Amino acid sequence: MEDKLFWAAIALLALVILWAAWRYWRFYQREHFVCPQCGHRWKPPLGQMVFSVNAVEGKVLRCPHCGEKVYVEPVKDR
Repeated sequence: MEDKLFWAAIALLALVILWAAWRYWRFYQREHFVCPQCGHRWKPPLGQMVFSVNAVEGKVLRCPHCGEKVYVEPVKDR
């Protein structure tokens, strides 16, 4: 019984990781951020996306151009 529970937990963890990877891939294909301070448009590195603070729809990120830590919401690519 414990063996089945272990493998079920592993399968669930794998599904969560695959879902998160798909979401980030989808973001990089369709969206970017725009700094409200300087107007710079960018797609943050994966590490910054994973470890940044989530807030409502957007994230709190540091702009690579002006260095300000700002709340940004994703904007669809054209």
